[in-house]
Amino acid sequence: MKSAIDEQQVSKATKALLAHMRKHRAEKKDSKKAQLDVEGERADADVIWVVIATKKMPEKLRIKPVPIPLSHPLLPEDAEVCLITKDPQREYKDLMQNNGVTRVSRVIGVSKLKAKFKPYEAKRQLRSSYKLFLADERVLPLLPPILGKTFFAKKKHPVPVDLTKKNVKAEIERAINATYLNFNKGACNSIKAGHLNLDLAQNVQNILDVVRGAAEKIPGKWNNIQAVHIKSSTSIALPVYNALPHDPIDDPEDDQGASPDSATEASGEEADDE
Repeated sequence: MKSAIDEQQVSKATKALLAHMRKHRAEKKDSKKAQLDVEGERADADVIWVVIATKKMPEKLRIKPVPIPLSHPLLPEDAEVCLITKDPQREYKDLMQNNGVTRVSRVIGVSKLKAKFKPYEAKRQLRSSYKLFLADERVLPLLPPILGKTFFAKKKHPVPVDLTKKNVKAEIERAINATYLNFNKGACNSIKAGHLNLDLAQNVQNILDVVRGAAEKIPGKWNNIQAVHIKSSTSIALPVYNALPHDPIDDPEDDQGASPDSATEASGEEADDE
């Protein structure tokens, strides 16, 4: 089945969503909550999510995040990135240095991860200290019980990288510049696609990248996609695609009937920071 997503509709919805997000940012600019920026709340409010609803639930849960390349990376150059590796960690610190990898802020071996970050509060602090976690794909299956639910509830799933590749720097850059589809137990998946710091055209292109990339990775592909929406943590979900055959393509009530400013705070796990 060929993608039926309408780029013009994506652009209209994205323009409305960005306007709402800018208004929300301005309203919160001088508030104490915005100044504190606890647990990255302000940063999370600036993120655009693509929410994809599928017709069928997955048969089994996958813990490995699926990378989707973006035309315009979401992570700034100075973002803190943590890499989890096999032991000894010194070997992989040297590997990063010898290959000119500058985007990784910290390297932690599995043994140190187990010993130093066993208490819940230590895990929580670690999770909040870095924008992105990478992990040697050879240790990825070991990490869920070590990191605990706090990482996965906040969608801080460690992203797998292949540290045996000849061009380690390119592998790290590829992982940092992608977004990720994290399959869950339900029929709805949320993927980071845009940011308030990107312009309209850049956000639209990223959203299209995410929808088309995810459609290739979801079991059943486009035949299994029921609907696609975009949203922020403070907006309602704006529709950009719906597979229901009886819904008129040009129905203005479905496409444009709701304004993001009528939203209540989102309660979904994809955009809610506890």
